[in-house]
Amino acid sequence: MKFYDATKENFELCNLDGTPVAFTNSRLDRSTIPIGLYCYDVRDSDLCDGTCAELVEGHIWVNHWGTILSKTPFEMESFGCYVVEDNSFIGESITAEEMADMDEAILQAKMDMPDQGMEMQGFA
Repeated sequence: MKFYDATKENFELCNLDGTPVAFTNSRLDRSTIPIGLYCYDVRDSDLCDGTCAELVEGHIWVNHWGTILSKTPFEMESFGCYVVEDNSFIGESITAEEMADMDEAILQAKMDMPDQGMEMQGFA
């Protein structure tokens, strides 16, 4: 299985349960994640319909839908994952380095812009 260098990927800026995240469909080599970012694999639903279902800190081997980077951690449930309730694409590309360097307030302001976002479902 191939893992990609996060510093060479382009990401889509997304809103995941009110938190700005950078999304890629690729599986990322954790050693390439810029300092200051948290990395989570995203699991597709059991229906494999392109629905962002849950996050895990390790690698997902079955129903892998993508990988996200975040400046803030997601709190995992006791069973080891974070269940996603709401998500949308913002319509802006970002690199891992830009995400790491961008001020949290600027990222959050991008989440609050009107007329932004398309649900992440179906974009796998």
